[in-house]
Amino acid sequence: MVTALVTGCSKDFLHQDPAAATETRHAIKDLAGLRAAINGVYSLMQNENYYGRTMLLLPDLRGDNEYISVLNSNRYRNLDQYIVTANDTYITDTWNQLYAVVANANMVIQKGPAVALAPSVADSTEAMQIVAEAYAVRGLVFFDIARLYAQAYNYTPDASHMGIPLAIFTDIEEVQSPSRSSVKDTYAQIIRDLRQSIRLFSDSRSTAFSSGRINAYSVKALLARVLLYKGDWEGAEITAGQVISSGKYELLPTDKAVSDFNQAGNSETIFEVINTSVDNRSTDALSAMFNQTAYGDVLATDDLRNVYNEKDVRLGFIKRDKRAGNGGENPANIITKYKDVTTFAESIKVMRLAELYLIRAEALGRLGREGDARQALNSIVLRANPGTAPVTASGKALLDAIALERRKELAFEGHRLFDLARTGTPFVKFLASDRTISVALPGPKIILPIPQRELDANPNIRHQQNEGYN
Repeated sequence: MVTALVTGCSKDFLHQDPAAATETRHAIKDLAGLRAAINGVYSLMQNENYYGRTMLLLPDLRGDNEYISVLNSNRYRNLDQYIVTANDTYITDTWNQLYAVVANANMVIQKGPAVALAPSVADSTEAMQIVAEAYAVRGLVFFDIARLYAQAYNYTPDASHMGIPLAIFTDIEEVQSPSRSSVKDTYAQIIRDLRQSIRLFSDSRSTAFSSGRINAYSVKALLARVLLYKGDWEGAEITAGQVISSGKYELLPTDKAVSDFNQAGNSETIFEVINTSVDNRSTDALSAMFNQTAYGDVLATDDLRNVYNEKDVRLGFIKRDKRAGNGGENPANIITKYKDVTTFAESIKVMRLAELYLIRAEALGRLGREGDARQALNSIVLRANPGTAPVTASGKALLDAIALERRKELAFEGHRLFDLARTGTPFVKFLASDRTISVALPGPKIILPIPQRELDANPNIRHQQNEGYN
């Protein structure tokens, strides 16, 4: 029902088919329509151009955690080698997919309040909860677009550099042409959406709780992440602490940290994009890029593998083996965090409790509360390797230890490049055949270009391409 808005789109999200869009306009008129609409929003997030593959793959591939094998299917090669252009199919399709999610979330936000006036208390509560979810999803998507296509918040002292077009209203009667807002205004909108979501969850008194749907706790977790990226250490620490202390989530025990990672709704998962065998992304799934019985193109770098202690259970996500096919790497670091190429039913982890501990540790460390920071950090360090010595570092060494732990804990989950960018940490990009690229930060090529099709379609951003792609 709601995906009519998307399927009616051309390759550019600004241009919508009026007939298809009109059907969507009339679809959300009662609670049943609103339910279908929010389900459609989550369904769009499964796509390979979003959390189905690209959103997790690119930050590790374009950082120092992964590289494309010498034996490959030609997928993502230009992105791997930092020679991407504004006409690249992957960056264009990702842009379009993310804004399709925004457009559909907008329809829920716009139509949902009328449904929330239903006389039934239960219906009103559910409708308000769905609108709360839509605000949170829109905030998350804006944040992801900003991370991919705009520089980090601290790239300029006042965050006045270019952010993203903030399409906060979907008008099916006319083409929308928003210009790029500043990163400061972009983050303000993201935070406004997430806080509005929290307010609506509170007002609705909803008790809904599911790892596959945004709830009152997962939206706070997302807000903690955004505040960390913004450099609001106090806000990040307080918000992360609220999620940790809620008692709704528990870290998986050491002996289950690897084996139960992919289990949908495990005790540690705060929000995930649910996939079932019916959804089946097949060869477009993230797992197909890792598994050697599929494409198997993407390998972990030796640089990443070497940061783990031999007794660290997280080494279980990297298998030392041979790259399938003649002429491939031998030995190779095979990634097994996502590996199902039979049912393709692995759910994609977007937020885990482990990240909240690391957010809190970094925020506390930057606030000078080092004892509390070490305590939060060691919750993750000792879970991974109970026999290791706890971290006792102070000052910069403590912040470095937290950054290293983020790399180890969140590897292959779509964080690494963003962490390097927001901390201004130069790195070496590893390629096949022992080739490397030195990436200085801050620098222009760390982010993706605005797709050329978007520049051509929207006169208000035509001269707002990212530096280095003109």
